[in-house]
Amino acid sequence: TFIIKYDIINPTPEPKPETTKGKTMTTKWCLVKVSDGDRGALGKKKVYELVLDGNKFTATWGMAEKPSRQHQTKVFSSPQHARYAAANQVSAKLDKGYALAYTA
Repeated sequence: TFIIKYDIINPTPEPKPETTKGKTMTTKWCLVKVSDGDRGALGKKKVYELVLDGNKFTATWGMAEKPSRQHQTKVFSSPQHARYAAANQVSAKLDKGYALAYTA
């Protein structure tokens, strides 16, 4: 079971996994935030993308204005563990002020 966290101002429930012929499909979250200037980038738009694919997820982040971004892939023992960790990561970003741009 998963705990679905709702943000009161911007409700964003966790998407349910879609399956096709026994395979879990990819889920993607894209979050954006205008930088507060803590690291010298006042007013620049920050992007955080998280792609969940089976038992792993890849996080990509950086400035929207720049073509190169950092990324990290984490592999888990099961798709359920990966989905739980991805949902927690998205929730943490929402708590930090990011807004959900879209899910796919």
